[in-house]
Order: sequence, then structure tokens, then C-alpha cells
Amino acid sequence: MELKLTRRNFLGSAAVVSETTLRPSKASALSRTMVAESNAAAKGEDLANATLTRAAVAKIKWKAEPFTMTEVRLLPIFWKNMMELDRRYLYSLPNDRLAHNLRVTAGISSDAYPPGGWEAPDCELGGHYVGHYLSSRALLHTSTGDEAVAAKANALVVILAQCLAKDGYLGAYPATFYDRCRAHQKVWAPFYTYHKILARMIDMYEHTGDQPALEVGLKMAVWADAYVSTFSDHEWQKVLLVEHGGMNEVSFNLYAITGNIEYRDLGYRFDHKNVFEPLAANQDTLSGNHANTNIPRIIGAIRGYDLTGDALFESIAENFYRVVNERHSYCTGGTSNGEMWHEPNGIAAQLGAAAEECCCSYNTMKLTRHLFGQKPDAKHFDYCERMLLNVRYGRQDRNGMLVYYVSLRPGMYKTLGTQFDAFWCCTGTGSEEYAKLNDSIYFRDESSVYTNLFIPSKLEWKERGLRLTQTTKYPNEQLVTCVVDAAPSKPTTLKIRVPYWATKRVAVAVNGEMVSVMATPSTCHELNYPWKTGDVITVEMPMTLHIDQAPDDKQVQAAMYGPLVLSVLQGSEDLTNSVIYGDTGPFGSNDGYPMPTANLHLMSHRHHELATIPVAPHAAEYNIWFEQVEATRRYPLQFRTRGRGPTDTLVPLNLIMDERCSVYVRDDMIV
Repeated sequence: MELKLTRRNFLGSAAVVSETTLRPSKASALSRTMVAESNAAAKGEDLANATLTRAAVAKIKWKAEPFTMTEVRLLPIFWKNMMELDRRYLYSLPNDRLAHNLRVTAGISSDAYPPGGWEAPDCELGGHYVGHYLSSRALLHTSTGDEAVAAKANALVVILAQCLAKDGYLGAYPATFYDRCRAHQKVWAPFYTYHKILARMIDMYEHTGDQPALEVGLKMAVWADAYVSTFSDHEWQKVLLVEHGGMNEVSFNLYAITGNIEYRDLGYRFDHKNVFEPLAANQDTLSGNHANTNIPRIIGAIRGYDLTGDALFESIAENFYRVVNERHSYCTGGTSNGEMWHEPNGIAAQLGAAAEECCCSYNTMKLTRHLFGQKPDAKHFDYCERMLLNVRYGRQDRNGMLVYYVSLRPGMYKTLGTQFDAFWCCTGTGSEEYAKLNDSIYFRDESSVYTNLFIPSKLEWKERGLRLTQTTKYPNEQLVTCVVDAAPSKPTTLKIRVPYWATKRVAVAVNGEMVSVMATPSTCHELNYPWKTGDVITVEMPMTLHIDQAPDDKQVQAAMYGPLVLSVLQGSEDLTNSVIYGDTGPFGSNDGYPMPTANLHLMSHRHHELATIPVAPHAAEYNIWFEQVEATRRYPLQFRTRGRGPTDTLVPLNLIMDERCSVYVRDDMIV
């Protein structure tokens, strides 16, 4: 069982450690794999996908691989706007301010004004955003080709390398924090932050070819291995009660790069038995656990499966994914309330102001992407799309400031950080998310292209000579168009995901000629053609109205339009800038409104008057208590409740900013 802590109301760690025998640390030599990668990095190649899916030591082959972000470019629309907002924010952060605490800890003078929030000198998570910042810049460089964004990150790596201790330690706080873990004293997750810096050094190496970053990462790993080796297995499990990020994943990644089994063994040392053993046995014991402490551990487990073939890791990851998806997720796909998991299927009972920590969605999407690569299934990207459209999209303001929680208590509102005084965990994962919005749109296998997400973009499969352009205003419109700009040199199947909600006839056409095969929801529709330059594929997916019902209270429901979660607008009373900006969530004592109700009095003539938008076939078991109405300039998609009593306006959750709202509505017609 995890300690019941949240990052917001941190209480400290609890790890009792006894005396054990020390063993000497062992520095790692470059393997043949690492030398080959170093040569590729020197040529400016993006190594991330090769390391992820084709490491020399890997035991499990991915059945589908993501295209590198250099092969996929976003086209102008709101997705690209989100990336540009992120780029602007990252450019606004000075290296000297971010490095201040690391320099001071290393005994190097700094006259920079220190950052605030979770990077303030008195915050024990200092340095975590520095790691996220490096990854964000590395990813943005790969996503856009922006050399300047990489150069600034390379310069920060040089500064951090100067802060590295002789034994390999690097941090914005002294190494004595780890002694406090050992002595059962209050401390805030030192390995969590250590992971953020170490993992992002690897990102810098893989995405920008920064060899010094890899060297820093290897030295940091030597220090971590030396520390871990001072504990018996039993005592180390107590230390693992403290949040430690994805230390298992980063250790396995170093094994993938170097081939050095010491990093593989270090990855195994970060197995947390309290969490892994029940999951391996297909047991749901997540209640009472801190959500985002554990999701990175599971990502580490599935990475361990890649490289070792250990089937236990596979069971842990797949069981976890199923349990969270089926029993601990809201209508948006997000998870957690108060940063914790609660009783299975407890949705209506957990509509909190601090629901859905955004980091959870970031990491769950990362895990889902990994699982899809191993066993391609359209349902994986049904799930990803839910989170991408309802949790990730709509979490930036016009200046790129970011949200921590997706509040679900009726009458709540989005709260955002500020430029230099937030640096929350969700600031970090958000900075990374919006830098890599093109990383999962397309996957490939030996003869196919998977179109997983409907995002305007250009794809180039260089080995086959295939160039493809996707255009769409989805989900505001239901048409997706793909144009073959250059024909492939070999027969190539296009596999286009048909979403779970697309229960009406999906119209697929090639050069205007309808494809006769019915497209089944939650599958990939396959198109096998002798593709020619100029071929046009169109996919029209009629949006359906449907309901997501809380399993613990059937009256509590969310309205959905295709993949979009709709939310009732509840006004902007008292929402000043000082209320919206600064805190991680809306925690005012007077906040919160009653849940809106839908009292649908069904009559035959009202059925006849319904809007022409199709209703999902399975919706017959529910009352569809909302309908689409005329759009406005602010809200291109707008709906209203229908039936007796007051009428409420609903709009997509991802479009709401500076307003109170309620995602869930109570349907009094359900008994």
C-alpha cells in the first residue's frame, strides 16, 4: 500500500532502513550498441524510436512502430497552435534561473533570481522541472526541426554537467536528502526528481545527439546504483514506498542504449512488490494508492518486458491498463481524485475539485502507446483520443500557462499556473505533451500505415517513398481527408481507426468511389490499393450523441458528442484573475454548485422534433437528454438539455476557459 500523500499536501516519506553491506559501484563501458548510436547521434539522427523498438538487447519485437516525429509534421489548426504556445513558453524561461538551485547545491555561485513554485529554493522537489524542460526542448526540436530550441537546451546541459559531483550525484538539493529516506525522516520524493533529470538527459541524447548529456546520465546512474546497493531487498522495498518516478524505466532505457546488464539489474531493483504482485495476480488493489506514483512504475514494467521478455512484466502492465481503464476512469478517460485512487467503479462518489491530475493522463497515454506498439488494437487509441481531446486539449491558456487538475465537482473551474511561480509536475508533463503532439498520429508495420489520430499533418515514410497529407477539422467536423502526395514504392495498406462511438455507417471512399465494406467501431479499417500519386481517401464519421453513465450511480451521467465530453456552463461569478491563476486547483470553501438535472419528459411528438444528429444504437437504454443547437462564435459546437424544467447550455469541456461548469448531470428519469 502506498503512503497516502499528495504532492499538494506533502507529509513526507516513510522508509525504515537497516544496516546492510556495501558493494562497490561499477562504471559502465560503451557497448557496440552504444558506439553505433553515438555515431548516429553525431550525424544528428533521432534515435528515440530505434532505442525504444529495436534495441539490440530487446527480446520482444513491437508489431507496430511509431513514425519518428521528424517524419510527421503538424499542419495549421488548434493542435499546432498548442505546440506553438508551448514553444513560446519554453523560450521565455532563462537557463540561469532554472539552473540556480543546482549551481548553489554544487557550491557554484549564482546571481540569477531563483524560480518560484515547485522550483523555489525551499521546495524539496527542486530540479524536477529542469528535467521536464530539457525533454520538452528535445522533443520540440524533433517535432519542428527548430535548431535554436535544441541549442538552448544543449547550453543548459553544459551548465548541469558543471554541477555534477565526482561520485555522479546531480540535484537541486543535497545528497543528504537520501539519508533522510534511510533514517525514516520527512523528505519529499528525492528519487522522483532524480529520475526527472536522469531520464531527460537521455532524451537530450536521443533527440538532439547531445553526447555530454548521455555522459551525465551514465554518471548519475552510477551514483544511483551505488546508493541502491547499500540496501537489502527487504529494506529497499520500504524505501520504494516513497515516490520515485520512473527509475525502473530509465534504468532499462540505459540498458537498451549500452547493453550493460548492470542497468537492467538496477531496473529490476525498482520493482515495487506491494504494487506489482497484486497486479501480476490480476487483483485490483489500487484503492488508497497515489495514482501518479504508480503509473510511471507500470511504464517501467512494460519497458522491462521489451528488453528482458519477462512475462510477469507484461501481465502487470496489461492488468493495470485494464483495471484503470475499466474501473478507475472518468468519462474523459482521466483518473484519480485528490491524486489518489479510490474504490473500483467509484465515479459519482469521486467528483472532486482535485479530480484527474493531468500527469496521470500524460503517463497513461504513454503506457497505452507502448501497449499498442506491442499488440496493435484500435481500442488503445480510442482511449488515448478520449484523454487527448478531453484532458490534454483545453489545458493551456492563451499564454501557454497550464492546468493541474480537471475539476469535476459541479460549479468548478480551471485554475492555471503562472510563468515563474508554478513549475508543478503537471507544468512539466504539459510542457512535454504539447511538444510531441505528432508522436502517435501514425504507426507502421512491415507493410502498413496505421492512422490512429485525426490530426492535420504530413507523413513521410522515406524507406517507401510514401508521402501522405491528412486534413480535417475533426472533431468539429466529421470528415477526414488523406491525399497521397507521393506513391509508395511497395504495396502498402492504409489502416484507419474507426472510433468506438462511430456506430452509424462510416463512409469510406477512394477517389470518390465508396468502399462497400462496413467499417466496424473500435477496429482499423484496411484499404488495400495500388496507390498512385494524387489518390484521395475520405472518411466521414457521423457524430453520435451518447451518454457515459457513472457505474456507482446510474443517474449521474455525462453527455458526449462523438469523442467529446460536453459540460454544462454555470457562469463566471467571482472568477477573477487572482482566483483562476496561482493555485493548483479550485479549493475555495464557498465554491461548488448543485449538480444540474435533466428531467426528460418523453412524448411521441418530441421524438419527432429531435435534431437530425444520430443517436448511438446502444443509447436506447438511456434517455438522451440533450440536443445540438446553433453554434456561436465562441462555441462552434453547442448543445442544450431538453425536457421539463430549466434548460442548460452544454459545450465541449475542452473549450471552456474562465467559466464554471459541470461535466456530470443527474438524470431524474433513471430509477
